[in-house]
Amino acid sequence: MLTLGIEVRAPADIMYGSLNQPSTETYDDYVESIRERMTTAYEETRTALRKTAERNKRYYDVRLRAKEYRKGQWVYYFNRRKFVGRQDKWERKYTGPFLIIGTPSSVTVQLQRRK
Repeated sequence: MLTLGIEVRAPADIMYGSLNQPSTETYDDYVESIRERMTTAYEETRTALRKTAERNKRYYDVRLRAKEYRKGQWVYYFNRRKFVGRQDKWERKYTGPFLIIGTPSSVTVQLQRRK
């Protein structure tokens, strides 16, 4: 319906006849009815997708716990840098350990490289 503007007819509909009989409406009326049906279908789809996204976010947020870092804590740094022409299968993705010397914000941490 969202792609073609009409319900797709299955082989059984063709064989036994469908409930939708051809209408005698003009070309302009047909185009207008298709436009209205598509607009309605898209609005309903957007509403359903919005509700689903909100529900999925709510379920995800239940399990989510914020990680708090403290000054003086030792951590490893995850580096997702990729090099051109090199396979990262055997590369070390974590480096460290590093010492946390400050937390300017909840998502930013200052690390000390050397002791």
